[in-house]
Amino acid sequence: MIRESLVKDGYSRFSMNHAFSEEDIAFLHREFRALEPDPYAPPGVQRFRRYGNGVIVPWRGGAGVDWMPVVIDSRGHGMSGYDQGGNNPEHENIRYFYALSDIIKSTELLTELVIKDFKNTFWSERDLISPIYFGVHFVRIVSSSINNRGISSPDCFHQDGEPFTFAHLVSRSKSTNGGVNYIGSTHVRNLALDEVAEDDICAKFELREFMDSFAVHDPRVSHYVSPIVKSEVDAEDADRCMILIDFSPMVQRI
Repeated sequence: MIRESLVKDGYSRFSMNHAFSEEDIAFLHREFRALEPDPYAPPGVQRFRRYGNGVIVPWRGGAGVDWMPVVIDSRGHGMSGYDQGGNNPEHENIRYFYALSDIIKSTELLTELVIKDFKNTFWSERDLISPIYFGVHFVRIVSSSINNRGISSPDCFHQDGEPFTFAHLVSRSKSTNGGVNYIGSTHVRNLALDEVAEDDICAKFELREFMDSFAVHDPRVSHYVSPIVKSEVDAEDADRCMILIDFSPMVQRI
């Protein structure tokens, strides 16, 4: 169903119905609580992030996940590099984020997410003679008042550059307003929501429950998520945690 929708419409909404272990779910929430501030967030924006990347070797019997080594910076922190080329108008050069922990990368939960998402992608024969590259973003956004917007990057309709991106909700506090997902046509890329005609919006929805998810086939659609803000009537901060998984071919070009 997911792959069929990606082929037909360029996007798919779904819920990841899988009996993850309570231990892995606890590790997942612990990882999100430990995320470092995103050094590329605009001033005043409470965005926290870690990243990991690796490869899948399609011709192996049963797809497996191989994580790439991290880079150790001058302070001894493990870092992973992410480069979208010119697809993110806010960041056209490589960005280095704190790396996902070894513990979370070793969980069955994250391995299953990567593999299940990969199985819903589709490729040419040429793509599959080389490994498939994947990236995993853990992103937490917080709003501490109705005037403090929690903004994702980029804050406009965009395409990621990777052929496929899957987004999975980990948690969303009851005090969270906003965080509305939009799927748009490709020619609204780099436009703000108020610049986009209603006819160019293919879908509008919110992710509410654990593992509510969507996927996009990047060449076919653009996408955007609106900022979150804290509800006026709630005492707790607005808080939204997402796992983003993208896939790209590693085809040799001579």
